[in-house]
Amino acid sequence: MDGTPADRWIGRTKDRIKRALIKLLLKKDLKDITVRELTGLADINRGTFYLHYHDVPALFREIEEELVEEFSQYIVKYKNHSAFLRMPVLGDLFQYVALNREVCSALLRSRDSTFIAQILELNRPGTPDEFRRYYKHWDEKYCDYYYDFISNGTLAMLRRWLEAGMKESVEQMTLMVDKMISNCIENIT
Repeated sequence: MDGTPADRWIGRTKDRIKRALIKLLLKKDLKDITVRELTGLADINRGTFYLHYHDVPALFREIEEELVEEFSQYIVKYKNHSAFLRMPVLGDLFQYVALNREVCSALLRSRDSTFIAQILELNRPGTPDEFRRYYKHWDEKYCDYYYDFISNGTLAMLRRWLEAGMKESVEQMTLMVDKMISNCIENIT
């Protein structure tokens, strides 16, 4: 956007619509959310909604795409390092979720969300050389199993942390997950 008043108005309107959807997703499934209740919560009319979105699932997909785009910047940052930096990756993951608590909670709660699956695939080592760089002693033929086990365990802890009200600090969660991953890696090799 070039910052014209019209662009700023559109941005604020879309932001209100997105925040309304996130609030509704924290209470109900995507399939149960109507344009009427969404526009009522956003305090806009239905015509304004349809100027920007075809339907509620299109809005949902846009929110997911924005989150994946934002988070992929962290992944790229660490994938380009010569050594795998697990602690900074985990720290950034938990910090990102803490800063975006509502939207992450809403997406993790939704059965329709592909956000986490997309993030896990973006982060998956793509070649045997990448796997060896990250996990030196793993048997290559089982690397995908190892990755799925560790990444889904991390996801389960992230969900639990959100559902429990994020009582532990980002640092505590980072250390706890890193310790569990380290124990897992040690015992696999």
